[in-house]
Amino acid sequence: MIFWVLLVILLNGIISFVYSVQTTQETTNLWAMLAVNFVFFVGITQAGVAFSVIMRLARSEWARYFSRLGEIMTLSFIPIAAVMFIILYVGGANHLFYWANPEKFHGPISPWLGKGLFFWRNLIANALFYITSYLYFSSGRREEKQAHPREDIKKRLNIIAAAVCFFYVIANTLIAWDFGMMIIPHWESSVFAPYFWSGNLLAGFAFLYLMSFFFIPGKPGEHLNKHILDSMGKVLIGFVLLWVYLFWSQYIVLWYGNLPDRAGPVFRQMKGHYTPAFTIMMAAIFIVPFFALIFRRIKLSVNGLAAVAVIICIGVWISKYLMILPVFSEGGTPVIITWTGISLILGGLAAALLSLIIFFRLCHDVKAMPEQE
Repeated sequence: MIFWVLLVILLNGIISFVYSVQTTQETTNLWAMLAVNFVFFVGITQAGVAFSVIMRLARSEWARYFSRLGEIMTLSFIPIAAVMFIILYVGGANHLFYWANPEKFHGPISPWLGKGLFFWRNLIANALFYITSYLYFSSGRREEKQAHPREDIKKRLNIIAAAVCFFYVIANTLIAWDFGMMIIPHWESSVFAPYFWSGNLLAGFAFLYLMSFFFIPGKPGEHLNKHILDSMGKVLIGFVLLWVYLFWSQYIVLWYGNLPDRAGPVFRQMKGHYTPAFTIMMAAIFIVPFFALIFRRIKLSVNGLAAVAVIICIGVWISKYLMILPVFSEGGTPVIITWTGISLILGGLAAALLSLIIFFRLCHDVKAMPEQE
């Protein structure tokens, strides 16, 4: 039943978007909304395997509870990520990227900017990330099947884990540049890419925690002991502080330097009718999680931590919205509250859930949680 409900929600998102694109005269905001959902859902699903490799390299045994599901979360979303990217490249590039229409843009354009380079650099970087992620996943399964894993297998897994981290940063940096900086003429920020993928990691870890309720056998939260809850809470609050640190690092330099061409894109998301969204974003990513997770009672509560995780995901989605939409829309009815906008958000969530459901149905021998030692 749940499968068919999610399928209907996904189809509604697809149909609503296609209909709106065909019947709306100015479709740039619609393509921007699709781009928002692309960078958000690709970001949080890719963070699944990132969680696994980071915790392996840190030798955090408690994280084994979530690690296998995180790896599956990344791999299962590959077809959806590929389709969304191709749709944006074929149909949305001319609407989103000023450099895709050099005849309409009066000014110098860097050789780095071009539809061909845009396509191939993202394709190659993400392909390398997904390939190493699959190698890590398959090697991890082979390790589990051995009662006493050999040291060479453990060493190989650590090497692959480091490679996954490397390609994760490369792939997410390119997405940050192309869908964040490169949609604004001559804007650059050395902090923007880390700020972007730190938000992805934060929301991805929160999303992974929520997905464990549905895809790890047993009642929701049944196997979550106080140590696991406390550790996950510490991870979330750590990335909350990292995100706000990187946000402040970018903001203070632009504000103090008083550089209008550099500060404009950052300050634009805080003004006008985007002010409420920006306020909600700061509350959802920093204020609420920080002041909630410093209380041990909330951190050790399955439902309390889940509520914080939902709030974090909402806040990070809004951060992607504010990253892209203000570039194309100065006012008017926010696309986020239109039927198409809501349908795209729910459709993206449905796609993420369906990809996990289909993966487990096709791979019966894969468990969402590895056997505990």
